[in-house]
Amino acid sequence: MEVLSIIQSSISRSDKNRMRENLEEILMLQKEMEKRIDNFQKDEVVEDYRLFWQELKSLYNQNLQTVSNYMVRKCNR
Repeated sequence: MEVLSIIQSSISRSDKNRMRENLEEILMLQKEMEKRIDNFQKDEVVEDYRLFWQELKSLYNQNLQTVSNYMVRKCNR
């Protein structure tokens, strides 16, 4: 997994707030996708497909964590 580059510079509060709002929207969408993936996985009868859904859900969890961590570090949230 590629690490997101972070540039150390002073960022205005309004920019931080705007970015945080955008990231919160992304988190909401990702959580919704994760729920849908979870439902697909639960309903799946073919083991190979169920494993795929499980792997995809794991990737979404990683993405959620990446966005959340960035919000904490760069948007003071």
